[in-house]
Amino acid sequence: MITADFLKQVCGALAHGKARQAGVDTALREAFPGMPFTLCSDNDIPSRLQPLARGEGFALYGINTAGHCAALTSNTDTASGLAIALTDDED
Repeated sequence: MITADFLKQVCGALAHGKARQAGVDTALREAFPGMPFTLCSDNDIPSRLQPLARGEGFALYGINTAGHCAALTSNTDTASGLAIALTDDED
């Protein structure tokens, strides 16, 4: 379940440039077993979608895997994983 406390923990794990470290998604999967994480560019996220949380150099979006295909979501009630979207300096 994705809660405000969980998002705070993930943001803390990604702070201080750690979001850009190689293998960060694998490290998060190990730290939070059973929670899917994926890494992408924020440029690949539809601009209409609001992040669940932001940190320096990244934004977190929910992943809903309830349907046939996974979909991004801004709703923590339907999110079952997180996309870590790396942001550019100019974003």
